[in-house]
Amino acid sequence: MILRRSTLTTVCGFLLLLALGALLWQSFELYQAQRTNKQIRMINQETLPDPARLNMQSAMVRIAYAYKQAELLLVDEAVETYSGTERFADENEKRQIYYNLGNLYLIQAIEMAENLSVDRATAMADVAKDFFRSALVIDPDFWLAKYNYEAAQRLSRDLPLGEARVLEESQEKSDELWSAMPGFPIGLP
Repeated sequence: MILRRSTLTTVCGFLLLLALGALLWQSFELYQAQRTNKQIRMINQETLPDPARLNMQSAMVRIAYAYKQAELLLVDEAVETYSGTERFADENEKRQIYYNLGNLYLIQAIEMAENLSVDRATAMADVAKDFFRSALVIDPDFWLAKYNYEAAQRLSRDLPLGEARVLEESQEKSDELWSAMPGFPIGLP
């Protein structure tokens, strides 16, 4: 009888410690979620907050920050923020990052196609397709990415081939060293 009582006490003590550990873990998770939500609410205000005031180690905060940058037409900064977020992100967050990057490049491709900058529009549409494809690799049932991937395919297919009539104000004087393609170009120092 005494052996049973000590075994029962040990088992109950172990279960109590396990429940206490789970409670502490859930409390920590709740605190982190509340902190992230507070920072996202701060990002969604009119002006963009200083990144030093935010937890830029959180993928969700960085995604919200990049989305706000894109909303404020700071496209290059948004692309940079999204690209830097990949190392912090889980699979679901990466899917969202690739989808948002694809949308940014698709919007730029549409604007360039409307300005008859066919070559740059085709390059941007190809980059957008790559990002949508990456999102679809993670989640093949992601219908928004499928739809936008198809739109990017249609855009690059519908652009005129050969000589296009280009207006003088739409001609770009490219002082950029790097192209619109991601990665480092081959042959440059």
